[in-house]
Amino acid sequence: MGIDLTGVGSVADLATSILDKVWPDKMSGGERAAAQLAVQQLVQAREDSLLNAQRDIMVAELSQGDAYTKRARPSIVYMGLAFIGLVHVILPMVAWVVLVSTGKPLTGMPTVALPGEFWAAWGGVCSVWVIGRSLEKKSAGGLAGRAAGLITGSR
Repeated sequence: MGIDLTGVGSVADLATSILDKVWPDKMSGGERAAAQLAVQQLVQAREDSLLNAQRDIMVAELSQGDAYTKRARPSIVYMGLAFIGLVHVILPMVAWVVLVSTGKPLTGMPTVALPGEFWAAWGGVCSVWVIGRSLEKKSAGGLAGRAAGLITGSR
C-alpha cells in the first residue's frame, strides 16, 4: 500500500464509501462511476475550499499590523520560563554568592518558590498552546479542527 501524498486516494475512498451507504447496489457500472465521480468532485471542492480558508486565515493573521498579537500566547510561555529561571536559578545563585561573601552559613539559604497557582495557570496555558499548535498544524477537519478552533479562537 503506497502513501497518498496528494489526498486524491482519500477523496476517492470517501466517495466510494458514500456511494456504498447511500445508493443501492442495483446501479449499473456506468451510473455508479458517474455518481462516484460527482461525489469525488464535491468532496474535493470542499477540501479545496477548506484549505483555501485556512490559508487565507493564516495570511490575514501574519499580515496584521499588531506585532504583539502574533506572539501573545508564546509570550506567556516565555515569561513563565523567565520567572522559573529567575526564582529557581538566578535568585538562589545570588543568595549563595551573598552568603558565601559575608561568611554566613549556607544552611541559612532563603527559600523562594513560585506559588502553586502559578504552576497551575502556566501549565494550563502551555498545555493548551502546545495542543492547539499541534492540532493547527494537522488537518483542521473534524473534531481536531473544532478543538483547534476553540483553543486558537479561529472559529
